Amino acid sequence: MPRVNLAAEPYPLTVDLAGAGLVIIDMQRDFLEPGGFGAALGNDVSRLRAAVSRAAMCSTLRAGPG
Repeated sequence: MPRVNLAAEPYPLTVDLAGAGLVIIDMQRDFLEPGGFGAALGNDVSRLRAAVSRAAMCSTLRAGPG
């Protein structure tokens, strides 16, 4: 199984796909929309919208057949 190099912060990350998993937690509007709970805490939620489509794409991928 290949390895994937990610340009992550605070440092680059190499992931071995044979032992990797994906967990998507709490993609609620209350945390993503202006005026929601996340914004009420003072967080800038404007950049979070892009994460939704990327997470949806990733959730359809799988490591192999079956």
